[in-house]
Amino acid sequence: MPWSSLRTKLVLVAGVSVAAGLLLSGGAAYLGLQSLGRDAGEETRKGLRYTSQEYLQKHIGNVAQLLSIEVSRAEGELATLAAVSQVVVDHRQELGPFVDAAAKAPLFADHLVYHSAGNWAQTGPDEPSTVTVWGYLLDELAADKTEETGEPGSAGEAAEPPTKGELSATRTIRADVMRAIDDTAFMDLLMPPIHRYGSRKLQIYFVGPTERPFARFYPTKKLAQTLDTLAPGHNEAMFWDFFFPGLVDGWKKWIGDSSRFVEPREQITLTSPYYDAAGGGPILTLFQPLWSRDRAHFAGALGFDLTLKGIIDYVEEVQLFGSGFAFLAQDNGNVFAVNEAGRERLGLTSVAASGGGVDIFEQYLGKSTEAATRALVLPTGEEPVFIEVELGGRNHVVALQRLDPFNTWSGDDEIHEAHWVIGFVVPDEEIYAALTAAEKAVAMSSQEVLALQVGITLSTLAVVLLWLIFVSRRLTASLVTLSQGAARIANKDYTVSVPTGSLGDDEVGALTLAFNQMASEIREHTENLEGLVQQRTSELEDANREIVGLNERLKEDNLRMGAELDVARRLQMMVLPTTDELEAVRCLDIAGFMQPAEEVGGDYYDVLQGARALKIAIGDVTGHGLESGVLMLMVQTAVRTLQTCDVASPRRFLSLVNQVIFDNLARTGVERTLTLSLLDYADGVLVLAGQHEEVLIVRVGGDVERIDTMDLGLPIGIERDIDEFIDLQEIALGLGDVVALYTDGITEAESPSGEFYGIERLCACLDRARDLDADGIRDALVADVRAHISGGPILDDITTVILKRIA
Repeated sequence: MPWSSLRTKLVLVAGVSVAAGLLLSGGAAYLGLQSLGRDAGEETRKGLRYTSQEYLQKHIGNVAQLLSIEVSRAEGELATLAAVSQVVVDHRQELGPFVDAAAKAPLFADHLVYHSAGNWAQTGPDEPSTVTVWGYLLDELAADKTEETGEPGSAGEAAEPPTKGELSATRTIRADVMRAIDDTAFMDLLMPPIHRYGSRKLQIYFVGPTERPFARFYPTKKLAQTLDTLAPGHNEAMFWDFFFPGLVDGWKKWIGDSSRFVEPREQITLTSPYYDAAGGGPILTLFQPLWSRDRAHFAGALGFDLTLKGIIDYVEEVQLFGSGFAFLAQDNGNVFAVNEAGRERLGLTSVAASGGGVDIFEQYLGKSTEAATRALVLPTGEEPVFIEVELGGRNHVVALQRLDPFNTWSGDDEIHEAHWVIGFVVPDEEIYAALTAAEKAVAMSSQEVLALQVGITLSTLAVVLLWLIFVSRRLTASLVTLSQGAARIANKDYTVSVPTGSLGDDEVGALTLAFNQMASEIREHTENLEGLVQQRTSELEDANREIVGLNERLKEDNLRMGAELDVARRLQMMVLPTTDELEAVRCLDIAGFMQPAEEVGGDYYDVLQGARALKIAIGDVTGHGLESGVLMLMVQTAVRTLQTCDVASPRRFLSLVNQVIFDNLARTGVERTLTLSLLDYADGVLVLAGQHEEVLIVRVGGDVERIDTMDLGLPIGIERDIDEFIDLQEIALGLGDVVALYTDGITEAESPSGEFYGIERLCACLDRARDLDADGIRDALVADVRAHISGGPILDDITTVILKRIA
């Protein structure tokens, strides 16, 4: 079979075409499977990211609340004890019999013993609490000095307890100190139950003022002996200056500056976490100062040593996915609760340091061996913060949440507000573990599909080639006969007819019959051209009738589309607030108006009554038509849903509306944005958030105020997170004041000469109509705009909301 023959060319062309088609279809299927896997993986990744972030946000919020409750509970217990003690200080004269009786009662009487080696006095171990008096609070006895043994009585004898103020050795307690000790004897009644119940307290104590800082500790322990060993020099320096330098001076600033004085509960001050010198583990101390009756002098302080073991254990045991962990840090970045795996992951190193008389531990994020840890910025707001970082060569998600604030002392005379920060750290691969497994499965399936497709292609190609060889033999013979007949027609022999006796019902047979028919028609057309013209005219008439029918169908389709747009417009108008809803608002007289420029417009307003405040919204979607109307319905649904969920924060409310609209726009592929202002009204005050047209306030006296909203937010749908761009503005409304909200369809309404209606004309119209009710002001404004247009076309949606305070 020569290469130039039709049969050879047919087999080659058909075979190559079939092979190419099979290969292309197989490749397209393989690439489609790969693309589907990538798209599905990306969507799954987005879903996992959203779900994991929502889970972490809720979990970290719960943990932060539990930790805040733990500290708050201890603060409440300390405030209770301090409140009782402050009453005794304030009413010492009236409560004198009770205080004196408590000091003399056998159960509460304090019998102190002088310890000559340590130069201090202390109660015995059998008394309810330990009272310790330092050497600088003792006086020398004038006479009758006994042998200094450090124990009552002589060696080997049972001695009587010393009388109050008189010790068994060579020194006596100063009289003013002894009176102060007696005044606190009643605390032996309160300290045991407060210690036993509630928060986990290592010990409770009272320390007197700077001029007599004796200490009363519960439960009983060898306080002075322990400090002699662990804090050398403590007995030569005043207690407050040695252990907590500057703390009392910080409290006194509240007294010296009346503008800074705070309520007793708010005076509670926490130290930084530190290790208990007596072996109690990690603790922090809560102090609440007491003051003289005139609040002019420091009268001592009550304190709790709160053990942090429970809090630290709780944080270290938090389980997040596989190897995720939690940590707890001060707002200066000092991490005081993290498990060993987390400490290694964050690159933290512990450094013991002296904190003004107490030992503290330091492991700062800013001193980490990991650059990403050093770069972490702790949150300054109340909302959780999510950060993506690389730790140890692996990507991680870090969630940070601030706890409730408290007063803190950090080693000087300044007491400032501080926050602890709880952090969650989770590896990316654990969040996306399911996605990784799915991607591997898709890859394996793709390889199997590719191998199967190659096999099918080769098998199909072999079968097709065999069939082509068989068919080509029959086909070429018939084509030769047809070629001979065509040559006769070319020579103007229109009587030609190809024999059909050996042909079947396949395409070649049909071609032969068509050839014979064509030859016959050519003969007839040649013989009767006039008849051919008439036939063509008839065919054109039939085509014309068909075109007319198509035009009629097109009109029907246009009517149907118009009906659909009318339904969309009705839906848009149905979601606007009804007259009954507006009249149900008692404090404000409200009227609204909206006229779209097309069948479906992009303007939006709403008035919703919430549990805390009245929510008023107005917005303007870019463009007109069905897409703008649908976006307006999305906004209305989002606003009503969040109002029903009672989202209290105007800033958070606007941020959530933006996130919902941004995600919907991304999903639908619609390129639209809108300006949106949200107003919350309660008790005569409007709180304004969001970027839109100026808000106009017409005061009762006729003054018109223009409130610019450009700095209160961003257009909705541009960015997903606009928290940092949102600001609030409060506007006080008096009785009779009018608030006008509008879209640019009013200010940019054009007269026949092309002149805009403008903001100045709008303000003048409102001033003229300010004495009318809301409906009257609205009608006057709409009428003025229409008069300005003078019957011309409405080029943009016209929308306004009028508010007038009536109560």
